Amino acid sequence: MSDSAAVKKGMEQGKDILETDPFEGRDFFWEQHRFARDGYLKINHLIDPDVRDRISEDVKYLLANFSKRRDFLIESTGNTPRYLSNVPQESIEAHGRYIPNAYKSRYLMSLIGHIVKEEVIPTPWKWDNFIINSQHKSGDTHGWHWGDYPYTIIWIVEAPALEAGGLLECVPHTNWDKQSPRVENLLVENKIDSYFHLTGDVYLLKADTTLHRVKPLTQDVVRIILNTTWERARDKDRQVEHETFVFRD
Repeated sequence: MSDSAAVKKGMEQGKDILETDPFEGRDFFWEQHRFARDGYLKINHLIDPDVRDRISEDVKYLLANFSKRRDFLIESTGNTPRYLSNVPQESIEAHGRYIPNAYKSRYLMSLIGHIVKEEVIPTPWKWDNFIINSQHKSGDTHGWHWGDYPYTIIWIVEAPALEAGGLLECVPHTNWDKQSPRVENLLVENKIDSYFHLTGDVYLLKADTTLHRVKPLTQDVVRIILNTTWERARDKDRQVEHETFVFRD
């Protein structure tokens, strides 16, 4: 079988999984508890390997063909930096072979819903559905920020060694005042949780109430993630401002 035929077969198998709901009836007590406590939950044990692998293949294809370098400071998060390359939502939607289907799938939305104990939907503002980020130079970082929407799954497609930087840092149970974010005050007054990830890890983040960042890389290494984000179904009509869109155009 040729490489292209093998990729196509794998994609089709992955799409079949997306139509299923293997989580119905499962006991999510501990996942619910840890996510509510920490605003973070590693979910490797809940993600089918075929889904993870198809996501990874799609991310690498899209990053190789449609990425754009970004070097910005974001005012609404206290002028924190974004030094990285990314592939925005519209490029993923237009050229993605698997991610757009996975994002809207029963499989993923059911998984999230069981953990957070409420129904979720794709973000009404479609540019927040998904984005690919890659840090690849010493000093690259995704600075302190919150998400506009509550529930985010991060797929770690490639991770650097621990000593090379790129740790996830989180301060859960914090709120984003977009007019006066006071990030430094929150960092001084709260404990910062740090998480190291390996290639292939997947985690769920309570993005709208967890101040978080990716620490700067300390070497010229690669860190690649796919960010996929959902809204609460009950909040589908709420007004949301999007001050960080300059980072996603």
